[in-house]
Amino acid sequence: MNRSNHHSRGRGFLAVLLLVSLCLGESLAQKPPPVNPQAPVLKSAFPLGMQRGTTLDLTLTGSNLAEPTGVWTSFPAKTTIPSDGNNGKDNGKLVVRLEVPKDAPIGFHAIRLATRRGMSNLRLFCIDDLPQVLESATNHTPETAQAVPLPSVVVGKADAETSDYFKFHATAGQRLSFEILGRRLGSQFDPQLQLLDSAGRELKGGYSNDSPGLQTDARLTYTFKTVGDYLVAVRDVRYQGGEDFHYRLRIGDFPCATTTLPLAAKRGGKVSVRFAGPNVESVAPVEVTTPNDPTVESLSVAPRGANGLFGWPVKLTLSDLAEALEQEPNEDKTKANRIAVPGAITARFEQKGDSDTFVFTLKKGVKYILDTEGANFGSPTEVYATLHDAKGTQLQASDPNKAARLEFTPLAGGGYTLRVEHLHLWGGPDEVYRVAVTPFEPGFDLTVALDRFNVEQGGKLSLPILAPRRDFDGPIELSVLGPKGIDGKLAVAAGKAPPPNQPLGTLIVNVAPDLPIGPYAFQVQGKATINGKTIIKIANVQAAIRQELGNLPHPPSNLLTAIGLAVTEKPPFALAAKFDAASYQPGKPATLIVSATRIPGFTAEIALSAAGLPPGVTAMLKNIPANQNEIKISLTLTPQTKVGQAAVTITGKGKHQGRDVTATGPPVMLVIKK
Repeated sequence: MNRSNHHSRGRGFLAVLLLVSLCLGESLAQKPPPVNPQAPVLKSAFPLGMQRGTTLDLTLTGSNLAEPTGVWTSFPAKTTIPSDGNNGKDNGKLVVRLEVPKDAPIGFHAIRLATRRGMSNLRLFCIDDLPQVLESATNHTPETAQAVPLPSVVVGKADAETSDYFKFHATAGQRLSFEILGRRLGSQFDPQLQLLDSAGRELKGGYSNDSPGLQTDARLTYTFKTVGDYLVAVRDVRYQGGEDFHYRLRIGDFPCATTTLPLAAKRGGKVSVRFAGPNVESVAPVEVTTPNDPTVESLSVAPRGANGLFGWPVKLTLSDLAEALEQEPNEDKTKANRIAVPGAITARFEQKGDSDTFVFTLKKGVKYILDTEGANFGSPTEVYATLHDAKGTQLQASDPNKAARLEFTPLAGGGYTLRVEHLHLWGGPDEVYRVAVTPFEPGFDLTVALDRFNVEQGGKLSLPILAPRRDFDGPIELSVLGPKGIDGKLAVAAGKAPPPNQPLGTLIVNVAPDLPIGPYAFQVQGKATINGKTIIKIANVQAAIRQELGNLPHPPSNLLTAIGLAVTEKPPFALAAKFDAASYQPGKPATLIVSATRIPGFTAEIALSAAGLPPGVTAMLKNIPANQNEIKISLTLTPQTKVGQAAVTITGKGKHQGRDVTATGPPVMLVIKK
């Protein structure tokens, strides 16, 4: 259809525009705190996951891994770092022992490493209920296929221009599912799988590539007609491979869900969750009690087959709306499903060419948002929606090049109809979407540019917070949600919102002096009163996580609000800074006085660096010489420097007892006035 072609071209053009605008915005904005160059950097962990109820010696590789202080996991685990064999002294390799309880939640999780120098990037890690098998090094031909038990999950890595072969035995009439977790792990692996007979011939219907809703990963379910040995072949669809081409191949008679039914559930209630996708008809519903906690945005729910095997979990989004399920048939207005306003409904295109109709009552002069989407809920469905009045006249239609979101202000109150069809007229068990009809409400979102930081014991972290607003300029209270010993608050007064990509404010995160060194995680909460209602938002770090996972379009939603923090040992010196005047004018010089308080015996030179300087301001950095405690730094403000204020932090580095030590002073405000 022409609509499909326009859609594909439009999405690509919009992506280019978005990338350009983001780059321009970042160049004009105050830069976020830089990533600590001494912090550890993790490559993909091997073996990428483990079976719950077991113990695993996990080998981490990367850089700056020496002198570890602990491992953070998003799942329950006892973690230890063995000291034998000089473990912990190699910057490129570290062995970590994980003990995971039997009731640990199945699904996507994450690990980070903290060292004496900082916090690592995030790497995905899977907890499964299937026994785990490591790929052999000689399975690249059908003749040397690796025998694997059923059920199991095989941990492998694709090499360039080769396939990996695994052999298994199936009985007549036996049904098995094959699912690859590859791209969804942040890997560059774009997998395909083939089922072959013992002679290497592909079985009819035994091929998969880019299964719906799996972000290019492959999955299929197959019933074998005759008893015998069979092969499953796995390779990158482009025949690429290498270090960042890891995968997990799940094999067994487990259900394969694409999404939950419904896609969302109201907070603070109970819901019977069914599943959408191939071969889930016989899966029993899961009774879920949803938390009322606004900091929890989604839950992972795993389908369980009659034999007790779990399929890979899917996301259930938490909502503040009344959520309903579509009742078929609803192809025309006489059979339309009613949506309460505000409210939402989950629906599905059961077959090719299917269309659905919904009716609702709107008030005159009130602006409404009609959202019709699937991607943010893990569904592959793309929709096209048209809005009609009571007489059937079409009033609006969604743009095929964008998400199906309509903004509508009725000139008359009464009943309206929304007709929804698949953008490509497809249909099937995966094609699920959700319609939400809500009055427009002012609001805000919170984002943090980086997802990991390090602070010494008793230190402070200066954290710029971005807060895109929607017709709201009221006060926002920012606070830190974290373990005891990590806190911070900031009250942002009412007033005009800052320019795009400029921080709403700088939140100071305090670390207690007696907090043990090691890895931690915290969240940033924003609270505001809007139209008499308390609105709570949790800052997300999605942009940073997506980049760390190879620009994965939809990273696991349960990992997008946790900010990693490495608490490091209190250094042998402390820094403080102050400007020699209350404010400065563009085009005029400024002076920053930096002083060091040293412990007895520490006399080394301290190398200084600055963060948080706004565009148009440069610093003539100097080191604090050995045996001295103060230095003056000259700042140059160009005539084009913008009026405003910026939180500037000074970091110092030195040598103490043969080790590199670092300290960051509390932020000091640079005020620029005309």
